Amino acid sequence: MKEHYYTIGEVAKLSNLSVQTLRYYDQIDLFKPAYIDTYTNYRYYKGNQLFYLDIIKSLKYIGVSLDDIKKALRLTSEELLDFLAQQELRINEKILRLNEAKNTLLKTKKQLQEQIDIPVFGEVYVQIEEAMPVLQVTTTELTPTSSTSTYYATLIKIIEKEGSVLNSRYGCTYPLEPYKDVNDIIYDAIFTPLLTERTFSKLSPNIQQTIIPDGKYVCIAFIYDPDTYFSFYEKLRNHVLAQQELFESQVYELYMPATLTMEQEKKFIVELKIRQKQETQNSSEKVTVHSYNSLQEFPN
Repeated sequence: MKEHYYTIGEVAKLSNLSVQTLRYYDQIDLFKPAYIDTYTNYRYYKGNQLFYLDIIKSLKYIGVSLDDIKKALRLTSEELLDFLAQQELRINEKILRLNEAKNTLLKTKKQLQEQIDIPVFGEVYVQIEEAMPVLQVTTTELTPTSSTSTYYATLIKIIEKEGSVLNSRYGCTYPLEPYKDVNDIIYDAIFTPLLTERTFSKLSPNIQQTIIPDGKYVCIAFIYDPDTYFSFYEKLRNHVLAQQELFESQVYELYMPATLTMEQEKKFIVELKIRQKQETQNSSEKVTVHSYNSLQEFPN
């Protein structure tokens, strides 16, 4: 029985590939015709060759390079199975990275929305917050008027080394005490909220991956100014002292850009917040929810 041959145009239609693509595959020795007419230079293909086009298209679809596809077509069945297993691992890594990117995007959007939704500047307000994962470095000499750039740069290096994403915010913690002025306030730690659920390994003793707890917080937000910082702190502290509820003795300071527009003068929002103790939260009234993302929001 005489074997049937297909022209390059017929193969293009059968495989849903362009003639130009088939010619290119011939040039790079990926998929060559069964023979070429020496007089017309027309390319002709055997029917059983179409099977290899299906393999090429499948591997190309999952992101395998043409060079690697050429190698795969020379493998035995056992070797090809191992090759496909490696491709599966690569795809799973891509899926993990894309899911991480998506969750990072969602967290960033929520953070910006929370910033927009700050109810009032310069006055005390109450909000319920979810747990906020952070990476922090301890410090013993910085005040709200000091530069935190060196410590923040340390956190940046750790986050980027792990292949994670940097947050545009950072924060500090210090004890709730009756200070005399702003320079009496000494930070315990500098932190940045984490946008991914990665676990950081081999951290030095002064660096910790931890979580700012969820709960009811009393807060005050204002545009940062070293001359007015202390008056806002005092306003928040006096509010806490006047309440019947019990509050923790830790102040969380969150520092965020007021705008990301380069053309505008750079201003920063400071949000000070103090958490109500857990035993008094169960009996407290409901308040407006203004939450930070938690690790539990990530899909498995």
